[in-house]
Amino acid sequence: ENKSFLNYQADFPVGNIMLADYNLQEGDYVSAVKNYLRGLKKDSLMNYARLNLSAAYNSVGKNAEALRTLQDALKIDPSNERIYYNLGLLYYEMKDVARASENFQKSIDMGSSDLGLYYNYGLLLQQLKKTREAEKVLLNGYALSPNSERINFALSYFYLEQQLPEKAMKHALVLQSLNAGNPEYQPIFKALGLI
Repeated sequence: ENKSFLNYQADFPVGNIMLADYNLQEGDYVSAVKNYLRGLKKDSLMNYARLNLSAAYNSVGKNAEALRTLQDALKIDPSNERIYYNLGLLYYEMKDVARASENFQKSIDMGSSDLGLYYNYGLLLQQLKKTREAEKVLLNGYALSPNSERINFALSYFYLEQQLPEKAMKHALVLQSLNAGNPEYQPIFKALGLI
């Protein structure tokens, strides 16, 4: 019923985008790409559609098209911090850590409050052995949401790796209170003597 309604709306740009969003949720990436392109042909300024089109391209392994789509989005809206975050994720996947880092930082500088950004950028900096910067980014994410499992997990892991168990404990206790049974957290709990 929902799909019939969306197909009926496909004469309008936003209808194509809604149908494409539905395709994306269903995992039908080929149809999603087709419908995003059709919607953008009717209204080239719908930048939100470009972000999702890029994700659809990425899902079918077309990262060059995904990158070009995000670059087009950036030309239209250079002050959109989400575009920089998505570029960072894509560059990271394409093994271009310098550009990934640059785009993550740009998104943070623009005031993004997306916890995924702080998590992913913190882990990237940790991988690059930039421990001071990694800690700062992760703590900024923690300040935004002290009960975020992802951020507390990253900080627990980070501090354990830095051999600072007392700092790791603070974040591990948050994890334990939120999701004590998560198998991913058990090694941290074990290392800190919580189990």
